[in-house]
Amino acid sequence: MNNVTPPRSQNILITGGLGFIGTHLASAYIDAGHSVTLLDSMVAAVNDGSMFGDQSRVRILKTTIENFFSASGGINSYDTVIHAASQVGPAGILTHTGRLGSEIVRSIQLLVDACIDSNKPLVAFSSAEVYGRSGILSETDVVHVPTRFNTRLEYAIAKLLTECIVANNATRGLKAAVIRPFNVAGPRQSSAGGFVIPTFVQQALAGAPLTIFAGGEQKRAFLAAADLSRFLLEFVDAAISSPNLIFNLGNPDNTISISQLAHKIKRLTQSNSPIDHVDAKSIHGDLYEEALSVDKIPALGAALSLGWRPLVSLDELLRETINFYRAHPDPRSSISRK
Repeated sequence: MNNVTPPRSQNILITGGLGFIGTHLASAYIDAGHSVTLLDSMVAAVNDGSMFGDQSRVRILKTTIENFFSASGGINSYDTVIHAASQVGPAGILTHTGRLGSEIVRSIQLLVDACIDSNKPLVAFSSAEVYGRSGILSETDVVHVPTRFNTRLEYAIAKLLTECIVANNATRGLKAAVIRPFNVAGPRQSSAGGFVIPTFVQQALAGAPLTIFAGGEQKRAFLAAADLSRFLLEFVDAAISSPNLIFNLGNPDNTISISQLAHKIKRLTQSNSPIDHVDAKSIHGDLYEEALSVDKIPALGAALSLGWRPLVSLDELLRETINFYRAHPDPRSSISRK
């Protein structure tokens, strides 16, 4: 006779729950038998919630974090709060210039205070942008803050301040973990944010030129959204109770240059699209800046210590994304399909 007690069904609050990462997290929790509340302002949403079909374990709140709390929204009914809400993408953040930092910091402070008051654990998403330099990047590395102010730096500093707020509130009893994701990709990620994989995939499927910025020799290590979701689903409790606060999540085995990525996507889509080297500002405007990390590759110390490791190869990730965009439009994209 099997006397093993099945895992208790949990109730998870996910901010940014209708965004790219949020929808993948929600699906993972729902498939595992948990319930989710998806709080989303719809600024960067990739779905209206209809993708979840059976709504019995899904609650959708289309509002801002500030409005949620001002309308007496509370978090006492949730087991864990996952804060994935943010303006996203090197192009997607540009319309928030000058307001971006305060919006990011205001949201995390509201959630930190609520989690302390309700004694609930918090998982906060930061960004690999905080490193401010190129190379193999470890959680224990010193971060660099450049002196040339721009929107991308405003985002990075706000995410670094997010980490500091979370860390310092341990003195008030906050239980938390911070995720630094490295180039997460997969189905539903929109090209509208300036993300390279959905942009190249949609350009290739449309027969449009694949547009490479800044020479194309930049290297990125792409992580499947499924691997990210598995960390949250299976390792989040261990992460929160571990001595580590910061967790790099990425896949060094999926490291590739942007130029090589373009050629690989052309081959996998069997596209005749040309590859064009262009000035990013001619597409995204004068506020656009390239990342300071010419090579952005994660060292996975903290996550590996818990037993997690990424499993999805780059080819698997690209094929899944290609198949998705063969069958589904990107509602936020301006790339025209033939």
